[in-house]
Amino acid sequence: MKKFFAMVLCVVSLMGLCAASAPAAFKDTITMVNELEPDTLDPRRGNGISNNIVMTLIYDSLVDLDREGKEIPRLATSWEFIDSTHLRMHLRRDVVFSNGYPLTAEDVLFSLGRTKDDSTSYSTMIWYDEKNSKAEDPYTVVLAMHQPYAPVFNVLASGRCWIGCKKAMEEMGEKDYARAPVGSGAYRLVKWTNGASMLFERNEKYWGTPAKTKNVLLKFVPEPASRVIELETGAADFAFYINGSDIDRVNAIDGCHVESGRSEKYYLITMAMNHPILSNQKVRHALSYAVDIPALADAAFDGHAHAMTGVYPSIVEGWKDMGGWEYNPEKAKQLLAEAGYPNGFDVELHLLPEALYQQMGEIVQAYWAAVGVNARIEQSALATREAQGPWEASIRTATANEISNILIIYEKEFGSRLAPNDMKLDGMLKKLKTLYDREERKVLLGEIQDYLYEKRYSIPFAEADTIFGVSDKIKNFVMPTTIFRVNVKDWEVEE
Repeated sequence: MKKFFAMVLCVVSLMGLCAASAPAAFKDTITMVNELEPDTLDPRRGNGISNNIVMTLIYDSLVDLDREGKEIPRLATSWEFIDSTHLRMHLRRDVVFSNGYPLTAEDVLFSLGRTKDDSTSYSTMIWYDEKNSKAEDPYTVVLAMHQPYAPVFNVLASGRCWIGCKKAMEEMGEKDYARAPVGSGAYRLVKWTNGASMLFERNEKYWGTPAKTKNVLLKFVPEPASRVIELETGAADFAFYINGSDIDRVNAIDGCHVESGRSEKYYLITMAMNHPILSNQKVRHALSYAVDIPALADAAFDGHAHAMTGVYPSIVEGWKDMGGWEYNPEKAKQLLAEAGYPNGFDVELHLLPEALYQQMGEIVQAYWAAVGVNARIEQSALATREAQGPWEASIRTATANEISNILIIYEKEFGSRLAPNDMKLDGMLKKLKTLYDREERKVLLGEIQDYLYEKRYSIPFAEADTIFGVSDKIKNFVMPTTIFRVNVKDWEVEE
């Protein structure tokens, strides 16, 4: 009898050991929620984060950037500068698109040329000399530049330079291709339900390590609170754009947590350089002194943004700590009097038609009112406001991980809300784009930041954190350096 019980215990122990060592079961679908639905999946229109969240799944770029900002291979395996305006890139020979067509140099030239011709990407691609770019053979392409362009790898790694399939677009037409794109990424789009969701399936023809999970379901949930509910109910494994006010709520969900980090997205008040009053430097300094920047950032983002102490985000190349923006209402009043406006003045403060902008605008409005400046809040879409004539003041956001794209708002050729007209600044910004030497760039960037701080054409006030809601069951999540470059293809989600 003792031997019998011993055998039973042994069997039970072995069963327990086997159960403990059994591999974890994983879902065949990752479910994510995002606030907005893409308006297109045409690869040349990667000018919005919601578009790029999807395009990262289905397209690929010639290069990517590592966490130190150094270029690393993607569709291009290697490259060399022929001279300061010609970059030769060698393509992978094992890449096919999701429809089976091979990737060649013609696809690269076609994709970059279309991006250059698109109005939303013109400022980013102005360097690209399409006429003199060429394919040396099916797997070697030479990209020509109108002049030396130091940020070329940043642009090629950005959401503006996804490589699409030339032959598929010619067969399908642009309109149909934008709804059923053909890319060389880790996933392919299989279903797009307007206003609701997109379903992606693993691209079995992908050139790299295959995606670990077969399917990805991306749902569009505009309301922040509703995205949290998706996590609470288990309807989603991952949520983009968690509000700072919802962090504690997400962390309180059994089986979920928040992942957050600095981003290249920031908010600033801009003042038109050609405005009859705002063109006065003393007035701009007065408006800056009138606003308590840390308090504004804290109130607008529920304590989950960083008050800016420089003229652009601290994670971007060459950032210089300018010591912040002093809050001194009495100094503001003094400068207004010296500028000829002892009783203040009226000015429009334009905002996008969103609750966050309204909240920020009302705070700024109150600060300016305290020194005698009457800010008339106007909320409308950018296109609507553009059609109404010259800009005055506005609150805007800017997102870019490359310094020239961040500073482009101050360039005469591309600025709108700032109405740039400072030729000295324009010259410095253009020179920056031609400098490949890191030390020379660092010196010039320091001079540019000193100049912008002195001129005060804008008042940068908040660096927004990137905040995700993440299921504890997601394995291999890595916090991205750019919000849309989430490493979904490496994820597995436990049952």
